[in-house]
Amino acid sequence: MMTLERIVMNLVLPKQKIIYVLKEIYQSGLSKLECKIILLSLLMIQVLLGSPHKIFAQTEKSSTSLKTESSLVEIRRAYREPSFLKQGSGLRWQGVFFGVGFRHLRFTLGNGTEVVSNQPDLNGIGFQIGLLQEKLTYEYERQVSIIDTGKTLSFQNDSGTRLESIQNTLLFSWYPRLMRDLHGQLGVGLQSSRTGFVGSGSSSGVHSETAIQLNLGGVYFATRNLMLSLRISQSWHLPLSRSESNPMLKNSQIQTLFLNYYYPL
Repeated sequence: MMTLERIVMNLVLPKQKIIYVLKEIYQSGLSKLECKIILLSLLMIQVLLGSPHKIFAQTEKSSTSLKTESSLVEIRRAYREPSFLKQGSGLRWQGVFFGVGFRHLRFTLGNGTEVVSNQPDLNGIGFQIGLLQEKLTYEYERQVSIIDTGKTLSFQNDSGTRLESIQNTLLFSWYPRLMRDLHGQLGVGLQSSRTGFVGSGSSSGVHSETAIQLNLGGVYFATRNLMLSLRISQSWHLPLSRSESNPMLKNSQIQTLFLNYYYPL
């Protein structure tokens, strides 16, 4: 007859010996009730022994998932943005710029005569230099304009066919950010000008006058160092003394496209 200890020892054996254990139970001469109890115990032990394997498999899956997530984190690295692309509080930090401009001109003389030039390559040139600090700029602008009208113009005792005006302006401007590399421009400045008729057959003195200037336009950073500026400048004569009560250059409007080199500090 098979002892109880022998049966228990056989219960914890691997699954390939289960059939052998069942034969031993039936040949032991135990009652049907005892056989049923032993069989139920066998099933419970097998379930308990099988559970840890399932839990271990779940743990392995979780570990693999964590490794995968860790790999994704390493792949998605964030690189620091170049300094010249940082937005800061408005524009891009600070820098200096200088360049030349091509213009469309419209001058109004003191007697009401209008002089217009729409030939950017024939009417002189503009120059500017400035300091940019976030959204604000401090600029010096020089406009040298020579307009050949093809007809005789006169003002008071002066006459001529070519009008020359040299305008020097100190500007303070605001550059609000509109898009990533596009900015608006709004400025105000104080201008001094020297205007007169030049060329053969002219008889003219030089008229030195003062004006106030307003600017409106836009600025686009095409590259790190290329700054394109399109602006409309409107100047009005500012009578600071009685001698300037009747100016030769009453007002002027200049549309300028500046090509500037920008150097960030």
